[in-house]
Amino acid sequence: MTMPPDEERRTLLRAAPSLAAATLLASFTSHAVADESGRERKNVHRGNATNVQDLQVLFADLQPQLIQGSRTVAPEMLSAAAGALAKSARILGIPMTFAVVPVASQPGQLIPELVEYATPETTFSRVLASPFMEPRIVARLAANRRKTLVIAGFTAEVAVLQAAIDGIAAGYTVQVPLDAIGSRSERTEAPAIRQIELAGGVTSSVLSLVARWAPDFSRPPGSETIKAVLALS
Repeated sequence: MTMPPDEERRTLLRAAPSLAAATLLASFTSHAVADESGRERKNVHRGNATNVQDLQVLFADLQPQLIQGSRTVAPEMLSAAAGALAKSARILGIPMTFAVVPVASQPGQLIPELVEYATPETTFSRVLASPFMEPRIVARLAANRRKTLVIAGFTAEVAVLQAAIDGIAAGYTVQVPLDAIGSRSERTEAPAIRQIELAGGVTSSVLSLVARWAPDFSRPPGSETIKAVLALS
């Protein structure tokens, strides 16, 4: 019997950490063995990895006061996933941009898991729904000269959806890790995700993306990024 989409997503999110850990550790072992002969290492670097030089990450509205309302991903899990994504991006030299909105007439503040990765030059406040409606953010993303845009944020229905749709319209290839986005409602998040996919965006997870970016877990940077993502389990 086919499982409803919302229930399927909840099941996958609950199972993802343990399944991913087992899969990644098994992959680590296979790569370590292959390293002894040197045959498979060549294949890993020839076609099985994403072009990291074309990646950048946008974090939208991941703020303590906002994510406390997340019902699709628990706030602590959402924070941990975003932090693992940011740590992996730093290790791999992937540029990051941070968008925040005012809360209760006060400047927006990032969740603690992201603070160490943000700078005044990479953090932008806005009052319009889409990050792409803020010219400074658009300019920052364009200046990075990287056409694959990974979007993490809150909420799925507003900041994430609009950034994804506008990003695709602007010529970016968009990827959305579902464990690094949140919403106040499963009912309204589901159609937002479908809209992103129908527009051409790719949905995935932090674990899947990072494993694709650095697939060789037997040496840096893969051995470092794997530590970041396995902390999610």
